[in-house]
Amino acid sequence: MNMMKTELLKPAIIYLLAFFTLALFLYLLFLTYYQDRFFPGVQIAGVDLGGKTPALAYQLIDTKFQERAATPIQVTYQDQSYSLSFPESKPQTDIRAKLTAAYSFGRSGNFLENFRDQSQALLSNLNFPLQMSYGNETPLKNQVTQIEGGVKKEAVNAQLTLGEDITVIPSKTGQELDREAFLQQIASYLVMESDPPTTLPITITEPKFSTALAQRAKTALESVKDPPISLSFEKSSWKIDQAVLLTLLDFNRTKPVLASLQLDGRTAIIEDITIASQKISDQELVLDTDKLDSYLLDLAKKIDRPTQDAKFKFDPETKRVRDFQPEEEGRKLDTVKTAELIIQALTGSSHDITLPVKVTKPKIAASSVNSFGIQELIGQGISHFTGSIENRIYNIRLAASRINGTLLPPGEIFSFNGTVGDISSASGYKQAYVIKSGRTVLDDGGGVCQVSTTLFRAALNSGLPVIERTAHAYRVGYYEQGFPPGLDATVFSPTVDFKFKNDTAAHVLIQAYVTGTTLYIDLYGTSDGRIAKLSTPAVTNQTPPPPELRQDDPELPRGVVKQVDWSAWGANVSFTRSVTRAGQTLISETFRSNYKPWQAVFLIGTKE
Repeated sequence: MNMMKTELLKPAIIYLLAFFTLALFLYLLFLTYYQDRFFPGVQIAGVDLGGKTPALAYQLIDTKFQERAATPIQVTYQDQSYSLSFPESKPQTDIRAKLTAAYSFGRSGNFLENFRDQSQALLSNLNFPLQMSYGNETPLKNQVTQIEGGVKKEAVNAQLTLGEDITVIPSKTGQELDREAFLQQIASYLVMESDPPTTLPITITEPKFSTALAQRAKTALESVKDPPISLSFEKSSWKIDQAVLLTLLDFNRTKPVLASLQLDGRTAIIEDITIASQKISDQELVLDTDKLDSYLLDLAKKIDRPTQDAKFKFDPETKRVRDFQPEEEGRKLDTVKTAELIIQALTGSSHDITLPVKVTKPKIAASSVNSFGIQELIGQGISHFTGSIENRIYNIRLAASRINGTLLPPGEIFSFNGTVGDISSASGYKQAYVIKSGRTVLDDGGGVCQVSTTLFRAALNSGLPVIERTAHAYRVGYYEQGFPPGLDATVFSPTVDFKFKNDTAAHVLIQAYVTGTTLYIDLYGTSDGRIAKLSTPAVTNQTPPPPELRQDDPELPRGVVKQVDWSAWGANVSFTRSVTRAGQTLISETFRSNYKPWQAVFLIGTKE
């Protein structure tokens, strides 16, 4: 039985051996034929190289490449036609390297790997793409740049015109050549991967400030026309009207905008004044993040201040306070919350915004560091001296320092002359222009009346009794910088003085200081509830100034003309002051000033 099976298998084995022998013979013939040729299915740049020698393949591919490199192409866009030539750019490609790689395919030396690779190429083709390069790409890029300029159209931003009504001038889209895509199309054509490009790849460019954004800006501007957004903190307030909002709008959309977006039924919270999401929605506002940030930082500078503990150091020998600092609450504006409130106001919420300010209490109060009852500011005087000469400013600072730190006990009268003392070069004053005997002359202490005038205003505002005050003979321009006439007080030792009385139960501390060209005099004490009210000065019997006066000045170089006095109308000025406490009138008085008309005075330099 086993012998019968063996006899039957012999023919099958013989046929199999014969088949494999024939197949091997044919494969060897295949290898012999393609010994110096590319295997079937191998391609370079889409060109079939099967059965071709490397030399023939190179000639075939290089010829096609050179034909394309030497032949200009025509591309069109709308009614314009553009020609591109390549010889000056010296196109080149890696034909030899790809021939080597393609010829080596299926010749690794490993029989099974070679057979697998050769079969793969035969059944599915194997393409080796060429790599494009240029010996000098500049000429080609220059041609592309010219085409680019011919087709480019700038996008036009929408515009807002402001007037009685706000109108929107629509935006327009622009267009530009997709430069990289075009260069890639050219390279693809040259390496025989595609047909030559016949049309230009164009990209539509959107305006940075579109019609839709302009409409949102218009809506926002209209929303603050009547009423504007009001920001308030304590006694201070700021308005965001159309003029202010216009400075906060983003007309150059290059970054995310600040907006209040409804996301999943909740309002996105803005953090660090940047948008929480870049999604576009109908509620989006065209507020510029940087501009709003800058606006809020400026606002914060007007509100923010550090917590300040009270300081008080009294020198018993001089009877002066050497170091005084009242306590002050610290304040910090929440700019993030403020930004959110502004956005809510622009989208329909209330336009009255109470600014979110965090207040920090001081640890040490004035009442705990002194025994004189110095607790709070009870009055302040302010005056400006813009345009003053250097010596006048020096004298103002010196006279202010002489009254600074003065502590006035209850019931006592303050005398300006008695406190400031001698006003001469011997006591440190410099010469500045004063009016003496109807003329403008240099004399010691010019400018001291700026201090007495400012102290007069402080006494008026604090409700303290004024015992002695004399108005200037004429209206001095310095004392009307930001103030009406009639609020001045002159001094001239020893005959003309300024005096006021401390009729409170606590000491009164005088603090005088200069910031820029502004003099401040603060009166500190303990308020007993009195309230001072001043009427607006009434100006009557005005008379015009006389002709200008020009006089020689040996201190000025020859040819220099300097104005030291400005013409002033003569006038009678009066105002009233009432001081009340708990409904009871403590003081009711009228201050009168009779000013002579005054001429403009020019000094003519005579110094050689």
